[in-house]
Amino acid sequence: MDHVIVGTAGHIDHGKSALVRALTGTDPDTLPEEKARGMTIELGFVFLDDPGYAKQIVFIDVPGHEKFVKTMAAGASNIDAALFVIAADEGISVQTREHFDILKLLGVKLGAVALTKSDLVDAAHIAGLTVTVRDFVRGSFLAEAPILPVSAVTGAGISEVKATLQELGLRVAPRPDSGVFRMPVDRVFTMHGFGTVAAGTILSGNVRAGDRIEIYPEGLKTRVRGLQVHKSKTDVSGIGTRTALNLQDVRKEDLRRGQVAAAEGSLVPTARLDARLDVLESAGREIKHRERVRLHIGTDEVMARLAILGGQTVAPGDSSPVQIILERPTVALPGDRFVIRSFSPLVTIGGGHVLDASPGKHKRFSGRVLEGLGKLGGTARDAVEQMFIQSGGAPQGVHEVSLKLGRGEPAVAEVVAELLAGGSLIAVVRDKPEKYIHRTVYERLSDGLVAGVKAYFETNPFRATRPFSDVRAEFLEEGDAPTLKLILDELIGKNVLFRREAEIGLVGREAKANPVEDELRARVEGAFLSARFAAPLEDEVRIRLEINPSSFKKILDGLIRDGRLVRLASKVTYHRETLEAAQAAALGLIERRGSVTIAELRDRLNLSRKYAQAILEYFDKTGLTKRVEDRHVLAKP
Repeated sequence: MDHVIVGTAGHIDHGKSALVRALTGTDPDTLPEEKARGMTIELGFVFLDDPGYAKQIVFIDVPGHEKFVKTMAAGASNIDAALFVIAADEGISVQTREHFDILKLLGVKLGAVALTKSDLVDAAHIAGLTVTVRDFVRGSFLAEAPILPVSAVTGAGISEVKATLQELGLRVAPRPDSGVFRMPVDRVFTMHGFGTVAAGTILSGNVRAGDRIEIYPEGLKTRVRGLQVHKSKTDVSGIGTRTALNLQDVRKEDLRRGQVAAAEGSLVPTARLDARLDVLESAGREIKHRERVRLHIGTDEVMARLAILGGQTVAPGDSSPVQIILERPTVALPGDRFVIRSFSPLVTIGGGHVLDASPGKHKRFSGRVLEGLGKLGGTARDAVEQMFIQSGGAPQGVHEVSLKLGRGEPAVAEVVAELLAGGSLIAVVRDKPEKYIHRTVYERLSDGLVAGVKAYFETNPFRATRPFSDVRAEFLEEGDAPTLKLILDELIGKNVLFRREAEIGLVGREAKANPVEDELRARVEGAFLSARFAAPLEDEVRIRLEINPSSFKKILDGLIRDGRLVRLASKVTYHRETLEAAQAAALGLIERRGSVTIAELRDRLNLSRKYAQAILEYFDKTGLTKRVEDRHVLAKP
């Protein structure tokens, strides 16, 4: 059965709990302290049972006292409709106004106004208060809402309130569902024989007994041992449903209101949130850059500072993009609503909705940043495209973007298909699941790669190529290996770059002559050429020619890369002409005898066994010959 979550709201002692008790027959105040003090302290959850009604109405009864506004905000964060309570004998009071502001900031769309304690006033007073209330709610979600006199003592008006709530319940629109389980925790308790329980309203997806879930932001991993809905055991519960989860191997002390139970790996704790902030007209003052505030998001309360991205202040009644810098991590998704209360005095001053739940630090007054945040708060197409732009060189798939945006995969997949067809996205990983980067990012990475190669040659004018390992390391600071391969293949195909073994070069560019290096290069090459078959150790050549190790390595690597020298083994390096002479000798012996041994090549060239062995093993490795027992024959006769 679909649940309709109705939250009460209003000033203390205006009769919220008494009205819920009259409607349901159940007292929402269950704590001994609440009964002793005659006031709601904690959230109360009561079901309105009516077998003839198609849905299940659940009341969340919230405290009205100013000291418990944070509890009220937690309770109202996920409601479908509001039952706004105003005592007929007292009228609009302080918390009436603040609760009303909170409901508007949280984006509540439906509701009704109950004028409680109507038995204490006459009809003329009710008529006058009705006019006052209608003026008070003008321009809000309650502008056309029913205003219903009611008395929990006499029962007058109770049936009308109940019928109105049932009519509202039928108008509640289905919640958007990402398909991934997420439930902000608003109650934590233990039940004898049942264990630790976390309860809340499921915002998306569903959960089953036996599922592995995670408690955020702490990252506690647990299993759902069992679950209850309306005090009845069930195997599965889903979006929009008040649900109690019995958690395995988790202590009550490890849980708190403000946490979020969700699918494993589906959320990322964050210390920053990009958001659109709306400042209340009733705030009565400007909100300043870096002001310390209390953030109420989901069922959580976190101390934070507001970084105003487009100015120094935000005036009452105005809006601005902000970055909320948290004093401890929380979790959220784009679109989540929040409320801001001042640090001192404790009053509600604004609220808004999240645009990016895991942003980096922004440069203030940046047009690019402000434009990007505008897109995140725009259409589905704008938000999805902006998420790919912000992901930079890290390819994203439909699943990743869906999780980051809190949107369903089918809707994201539809936008991705449009962007791909229009050329705005480029497929980097074509295997399922496909991953993409935005074309502007692709072009920036491609231009940056070419610019990096050119910059290298500006400081190394005598080099003909740049080591690929350097190019790769530089690229991976922003992109990934599959993107590098895609970009490099395209640049080579367009004849912009060329690749030679482990080196990258610019097509059409010639290295500048370096007289000093050319002279050293000639001396090193000459040392190996003159040694013929008795090649010296590489380090011996360096010491004899008095060349520093780094310069010698650079020269030697260049000669080997260009094919002038060939390293046959770790301690045997030949000049190309010497190796060609050895190859001619070995092939001559094979032609006459059908094969050649190490001893035969040693005697033919008058060299030591070490060199003859290195030569023949090199020919085997390169595929010229192959070894058969102790003899070497042509690999391809």
